[in-house]
Amino acid sequence: MRAAQDIAAQPLPSIIYASRGDAAPGDEVAALSNVFKFVLDCHAKKEAARPGSPNDGTKAKEDSTDVSGLPH
Repeated sequence: MRAAQDIAAQPLPSIIYASRGDAAPGDEVAALSNVFKFVLDCHAKKEAARPGSPNDGTKAKEDSTDVSGLPH
């Protein structure tokens, strides 16, 4: 039970940003964009590999093309 309490006491993951005085604004935006892209790509790969996820590779390709349930 102690392990569950330790896990619950940990802060949520976050990205902390501190601007640099010697960097051009465009360079900072590009760097932040790259960081967020990396984080989102890692999450997408992790979700795709999760059993039961829509992209886990267990469904036939034609299953994903069924649009009969979509509104017209």
